[in-house]
Amino acid sequence: MHLNRLFAVVAPIVLLLPLAAHADWPKGERDKYMAQCTEAATPQIGAAAAKAHCACGADSIKSYPAADIQALMDNKASPDLQQKALGQIAKCKANVPAKK
Repeated sequence: MHLNRLFAVVAPIVLLLPLAAHADWPKGERDKYMAQCTEAATPQIGAAAAKAHCACGADSIKSYPAADIQALMDNKASPDLQQKALGQIAKCKANVPAKK
């Protein structure tokens, strides 16, 4: 009986641990990225597609350590990190329809 209660308390905590292990964007940096990205992409693919593409790109690198994201945003990232991030973001292009 006590084991069931213990399991009921511990199970939700254990299930949330993988979520806590993922990094996320430093405060305000995702909004800054979205603004810069959509401004640059809108002329080529349209506003709606640009927003979708940029959101996909932001989500694709949000698991990076906060220091890496900050370095990318400050243009201080190593060439290897830049290429890795660009590779992740480039995967989003296949999901964006062309501008009509």
